[in-house]
Amino acid sequence: MMRKIDCYLESSALWNLFYNEVGSSLVESCLTHTQFQCISSHWSHLEITRGIKKRVNQDELSAVEAEQLQLFIDTDLKRLENKKKLILEQVTVENLQLAKRIIKDYNMYASDALHLATALNLNCEVILVDDYHFKRLDTVLMKKEGLLIFSTLNSFAKLKSTFKIQK
Repeated sequence: MMRKIDCYLESSALWNLFYNEVGSSLVESCLTHTQFQCISSHWSHLEITRGIKKRVNQDELSAVEAEQLQLFIDTDLKRLENKKKLILEQVTVENLQLAKRIIKDYNMYASDALHLATALNLNCEVILVDDYHFKRLDTVLMKKEGLLIFSTLNSFAKLKSTFKIQK
C-alpha cells in the first residue's frame, strides 16, 4: 500500500490555484496525485476572500468580477472537499496555542504562525508556500520541527523526488 504524504497548502499556495499565478501547476499536481493528501485551513479561505477584496481595492478586479471569482473559489473548494482532494481544517484552540509559541520562537506573523501550527499539529510532512516569510525558516523548521518548507516555484518532479515517489 502506498503511503500518503500529508501536504499542507498555505493560503498563498492555495491562492495560486485560483488566481493563475506561478505555482498553480505544483498545487494542481499535488491535489490530483494519489500519494498526496492536501490539507489547508478554513483560515486560508478567509485569507483568499481578503485577497479578492484587495484586488478590488487596487482596481485590479471590478466588484462584479470579484463576486464571480469568490463564487468560483467557494464552489471549487467545496468540490475539492467533496472529492476528498482537499481537507479544510477548523481553526482550533490547540492551533492557536501553538501559533502563539511559533510567533515567539520564530518571529512570524500571526496568520503564518497559524498555518504553521496547523501543519505541525496535523503532522504534515511538507508545507507548500508562496510566501517569503517561510523561506527564511526552511532549514530551522526541517531540523527542529521535521517539516519541509517547499516553494510553489519548484516543480512537482522535484517534490516527488524529495519524497522518492516514482509515478
